[in-house]
Amino acid sequence: MTYHHRIDPKPVPEQVSYINEPWLVDETKMPMQEGKFRPEELIDKSSDNVRVYIPLDINHAAVIRRLYAVIQKYGEANEENEFAFEADVCRLVAQVEIYDQIHYLRGNMEGKHSEEARTLIRDFVGQLKEIPDGCAELFPFELIDELEEEYDL
Repeated sequence: MTYHHRIDPKPVPEQVSYINEPWLVDETKMPMQEGKFRPEELIDKSSDNVRVYIPLDINHAAVIRRLYAVIQKYGEANEENEFAFEADVCRLVAQVEIYDQIHYLRGNMEGKHSEEARTLIRDFVGQLKEIPDGCAELFPFELIDELEEEYDL
C-alpha cells in the first residue's frame, strides 16, 4: 500500500505557533454545508478519530480578504443578520488578536499592541465602516468603537 500524504511526526518548527481554536477555521477556503458554518462539527469525538491540524495563515492580506468575503456573504447589516454577521467578523477579530500577540512578542514589546496589528485594525475598521447600513441596531457600530478604543485609532 502506498500513502498519499507525507506524515511529519515532529511538525512544530520554531517559527510556527500552534493554536487549538477550530472555530477560527478560514471559511473562505473550506466548503460550507447548507450555507451554515458549524464549528462544533469540526472536532470528531469518536474513538477512532485522527485529528489533523491545518495551518491557518494569519497576515494582513488574508484577514482583509476574509473580512471582504464575510461582507460579501451578508451584504448589508440588518436586524435579521446582524448577530450572525457579527459572529463571523468577531472570528476574524480573534485572528487579529493572535496576529497581534505574535507580532508583539517578536517585536520590541513597547506599548499595548504591535504596530502590525494597529495597521491591520485600521484597515479592518475602514472596511467595517463601508458595510451598508440596513438598519442594524448594534453591529458594526459597537465593534468599530471597541476596536478604535482598544487600538488607539
